[in-house]
Amino acid sequence: MPAPHKRPVQDRAKFTVQAIYDAYVRIWRRDGPDAATTRSVAAEAGFAIGTLYGYFPNKAALHSGYVRHAMEAMLAQIDRDVIAPAAQPWPERVSTLVEITCGTRSDSPYFDVAMLQRENEIADPERHSRAFAALTNKWCEAIATLEDLSPQPERDLVTSLLLAIWGARRYQMLISPDRNQPQNWVGHLTKLCQRTLAATSS
Repeated sequence: MPAPHKRPVQDRAKFTVQAIYDAYVRIWRRDGPDAATTRSVAAEAGFAIGTLYGYFPNKAALHSGYVRHAMEAMLAQIDRDVIAPAAQPWPERVSTLVEITCGTRSDSPYFDVAMLQRENEIADPERHSRAFAALTNKWCEAIATLEDLSPQPERDLVTSLLLAIWGARRYQMLISPDRNQPQNWVGHLTKLCQRTLAATSS
């Protein structure tokens, strides 16, 4: 499967790759997926094409890298905005956790239906499994820090809640707003999680 040549380690390399991703998303949104070629992205980011090829050998590898970046950014958001604020009541932290996972915050990495539909070109079932396992572990870590939620729910329950939310996020991208998509779907999923977790602690 396509993959980037390497992960950026030094600050300058991280800046370069982030600029490439930002340019990739700008072109994707402005001109469409087919316009987001390696050459156009390099020009948009202000780099020589050789600089981009040092990280991404082709467009598929660039898309693969961006999808991985979006997942890692989401995990970092959970660390920062759910796990770190230990003083917040657990319902508020769960609300933030659901919102981050649904990708609806203003600072969420961009991801649309066209990106979703191209996932099978860059990820096999094993990669999908690893990505979901990483997200599951982060959810379990986040729930475990909710000290005012007692007793703690079992891992299988947390995994089932995540599966429902992750599946809802991905499917809602496939249906247009005028095809019976529920209003405030994130709010409803938040209540589902909060009530389920509250029931386990009662």
